[in-house]
This record gives sequence, structure tokens and C-alpha cells, in this order.
Amino acid sequence: MVTINNPVGGAVSGTVSISVSASDNGGAAGITQMPYIDGKLVAKGSGGTLSYNWNSRKASSGAHSIQAVATDRAGNSRTASVSVTTR
Repeated sequence: MVTINNPVGGAVSGTVSISVSASDNGGAAGITQMPYIDGKLVAKGSGGTLSYNWNSRKASSGAHSIQAVATDRAGNSRTASVSVTTR
């Protein structure tokens, strides 16, 4: 299971903390997490949590997609996404 804890859908501005959590019955140590903004990989980490600071001022105004992909040791993956709007 993978969840985007922050941000929630809606308007964002400035530096946005993207917080992702994932769990697996095999334990957090075997999880790889990858957050994407508008389809572009912005970070990669392992474990049950991952945080990334996105400077939304550098993005164009309008709608953007934040997606998180978590993969376990067995190669199973789950995806979560949220839509935000920058001003």
C-alpha cells in the first residue's frame, strides 16, 4: 500500500512538502518509493516513508499531478496520485 499524506488535492504555493508512506507484509526495508511530478521522477528512496520538498514557484501555473510509486522486493508495485493547482 502507498499513500500520499501531503499535499492533499487543491491549491498549493511556495515550497510544498510531499510526504509519502508505504507498507508491505515483507517489511518496510524492502520497499522502494519514487515520487513523480507531472510524470518526472523527482526522488527515490527506500523504507516506509519518503519526503521531498517541491518548489512549486518553478512550475507553471495550473494543474499538476503528483504520483507516488512503491515497489516491494517481489516486484509488486502500487501507485497513489493527487492533483494540485499552482498559482
